[in-house]
Amino acid sequence: MRIIKRIIVGWVALTCVAMMAVVATRKLVRAHGTEDDDEFSIVAAGAEKDFQSRSIRLREGRILALMGGVELDLIDAELEQGATLDLTAVMGGIDVIVPMNWRVEILSKSILGGVNNLTDPDLGTDDAPILLVRAKSVMAGIEIHASEEA
Repeated sequence: MRIIKRIIVGWVALTCVAMMAVVATRKLVRAHGTEDDDEFSIVAAGAEKDFQSRSIRLREGRILALMGGVELDLIDAELEQGATLDLTAVMGGIDVIVPMNWRVEILSKSILGGVNNLTDPDLGTDDAPILLVRAKSVMAGIEIHASEEA
């Protein structure tokens, strides 16, 4: 009986800490940028967000998904040389859709999670736009894939 009580108390305490983290993240970490801006930041704390970039010179994007999820559509965006995308997912997920002709290079770190680059490196030409993705996942999933549309 003591073990069950400790498990329940531990679970309640962990849930309270997680909820406080979500509330603090919403207050302290601010999103910025519109779908037409060259730089943007998206924060999904305990929520789901969809974002479709239409930038004509995308330089930098940042996404934080904390116990939430983000779907980022970059099909209508054009990259500036040296464009980067910083993705961080903690107990959540991030899905990124890129045009088929982009080359995606990933630097990733994962703890009990995963980062998948499902783009085909053989489809891009030597002068194809290159997107550098720095991804971190903790008990979360991050996936980058190419769209069938062009």
